[in-house]
Amino acid sequence: MKNWKAYKKTYRTESTIFDYARVGDLRGFANLLSANPHLEINAVNDRGYSALMLAVYNGEKDFCEALLRAGADVDSIDSMGNTVLMGAAYKAHVDILTLLLAFGANINLENKTKMNVRDWAVMFGRSEVITYFNDHYPSQISSSKIKNIIRFIKLGFILIQSKFKVAVKLY
Repeated sequence: MKNWKAYKKTYRTESTIFDYARVGDLRGFANLLSANPHLEINAVNDRGYSALMLAVYNGEKDFCEALLRAGADVDSIDSMGNTVLMGAAYKAHVDILTLLLAFGANINLENKTKMNVRDWAVMFGRSEVITYFNDHYPSQISSSKIKNIIRFIKLGFILIQSKFKVAVKLY
């Protein structure tokens, strides 16, 4: 930036759906919906995360439910193909996991390296999520932890490669 005035023009002053999702601000979300009834609920931010993904990661169950009731895609994915259900498993939010499943989340979706939601739980040792799946979805199979580690490393390489391609395009 050349100067302070130019920098200030890049600074946003209003909160977005993503800001509200991170902190579970239901009133802010309701005001945003009232002001913009055609709000794109499934929009993604500059990092490829939907508001639902951010609410899941931050454990904001009530906000997740509000988004789902407003039409958010229960099977939305990030740029690596990770679903919001995988996010709930990764963060061990069993209450949000059950909410997503109640809204029809697909347990069989896989990310770019073929990991499913149970694989995420196994990979990160989320015993309460694994127990939930053992009790409710015993037929769903998880890969071995070694295979999941290899897949996770591959996912990291894909992410680095995608970031490198963006950096190369900038020059």
